[in-house]
Amino acid sequence: MRRALPVVCLCIAACAPEAPPPEAAAPEVEPPAPALSTTLATANGVLRGTSTEDGAVLAFKGIPYAAPPVGELRWKLPVAAASWEGERDATELPPACLQPPPQEGFYSAEPMPEDEDCLYLNVWTGASRADEQRPVMVWIHGGAFVMGASRTPVYDGERLAREGVVLVSVNYRLGLLGFFAHPALTAESPHGASGNQGLHDQIAALQWVRDNIAAFGGNPDNVTIFGESAGSMSVCYLTATPLAAGLFQKAIAQSGGCFDRHATLTEASGSVDSTVLPGTLTGGGHDIGLGLASALGVEGEGPEALAALRAQDAKALIVAIAESGVAAPWRSIFVDGHMFEDQMRALFESKRANQVDAIVGSTADEGTTLFMGFPEMDHAGWSEAVSNAVGDEHAPAFLAAYEAIAKESPKTAYEQFLSDRMFAWAMRTWARLADTAGTRAWLYLFNHAPPLAEYGRSLGAFHAAEIAYAFGNSSGFGMMDSEAWDASDEAVTRLSMGYWVNFAKTGDPNGEGLPPWPAYQTAQDEALEIDAEPSVHAGLRKARLDAYDALLGG
Repeated sequence: MRRALPVVCLCIAACAPEAPPPEAAAPEVEPPAPALSTTLATANGVLRGTSTEDGAVLAFKGIPYAAPPVGELRWKLPVAAASWEGERDATELPPACLQPPPQEGFYSAEPMPEDEDCLYLNVWTGASRADEQRPVMVWIHGGAFVMGASRTPVYDGERLAREGVVLVSVNYRLGLLGFFAHPALTAESPHGASGNQGLHDQIAALQWVRDNIAAFGGNPDNVTIFGESAGSMSVCYLTATPLAAGLFQKAIAQSGGCFDRHATLTEASGSVDSTVLPGTLTGGGHDIGLGLASALGVEGEGPEALAALRAQDAKALIVAIAESGVAAPWRSIFVDGHMFEDQMRALFESKRANQVDAIVGSTADEGTTLFMGFPEMDHAGWSEAVSNAVGDEHAPAFLAAYEAIAKESPKTAYEQFLSDRMFAWAMRTWARLADTAGTRAWLYLFNHAPPLAEYGRSLGAFHAAEIAYAFGNSSGFGMMDSEAWDASDEAVTRLSMGYWVNFAKTGDPNGEGLPPWPAYQTAQDEALEIDAEPSVHAGLRKARLDAYDALLGG
């Protein structure tokens, strides 16, 4: 009987009446994402922005991403912005961060509103609903880390937003207020570091983007940072620091890297490269900070010195430093043990930098505007200047590399020599580091001369010439002669915007209607020359940049 039991059990199970199926539950349906309008909710409160006449693009300006860095918060790391009740007006661009009085020169601009309370950003979006997950581009302005602002007209994001991205532009602290290291600041820091405040601001802005950009129809997991000059250098620093890990996925760097040796906080005065402008302080961050404080009439390393500096009017501090003739290096970013535990180049070489793909490049004639005040020189003067700059051992290679240009104009050769050092070498170095690390980079040389009201196209592809084309804003660059804008300028705009937007969308600049642009490989050394008839070249400026590799380490 025991052996029959399983059969009986099977029979009972098989013969049992079938239970009625449970009633199927209705599938949960997520409510549709809200339609975007000029009134939009963020984590801190509701914003009221503006719309273009056709309703295609919404703009929200002057959004606080951090608390005002004033009073006791001066020189501290950014603190989260406070929330607000009701609707916050977001229809006006924010004031620029405080900067020295403008000086006469090619890049001098009309005075603009400034304030120490300046940590704001702007957003342009063409999304119609909050769930569109559009790619995000975050613009970091240039200006040698001492000037510039997100409110500059050429940075208006409407045209890029019409191309399908959500465009964000950011202010960050500048000069004395944004890059000031001091022993008392280091002592009060929980990280035992000071300086680099402006870079910390940029990170805080990217954290705001991560937490809020979905409300604007953007994808927080598809963020491309891009910038020009000091903004491009900022892109390099953000790529190098682990503090920015995960906040962006791609980078576009336009004329600026971070591969020179940087001082630490505690190096002695005079221990760093002394080939700087007269009156420029040298040494580590603490020594430079003490020198700046002394120029402001404040001595000492303790908290009382810091209190005295914080008690002074911020604009008065900026003006006093400008009038003192004493200055920090124009790039005062330090290896501080917190943001950077090592030299930035070493971080890239050892793959400790953020592993992101990048577009990197420079313009063909950076020096025509940066060094336009230089007098013409004879050939002997050119040779002497090169020897003084690089030393007798390396001078023959440089003189040979620039000889064809020097025969026509030693001044032009010297401009190219300096701008290659500042920009072209750094950008090829970046591309080569990416190739070694296993990430992708696309190298370019922008070689289209914009039409200017005073100079025509005689200045060539000068420093910052490409910005108007990348943003599609012919009227935004103050010196641009928009009436002289022709079919060649339109073609370069389509190329620049096309490559930049494709990269933001897909991680590859190539796309329909654009000439193929190969990713950089050191062995092939190919770069895209961007002009009205773009072409890929191998070995662009090779002899010149190879000479710098021999001098600086390649």
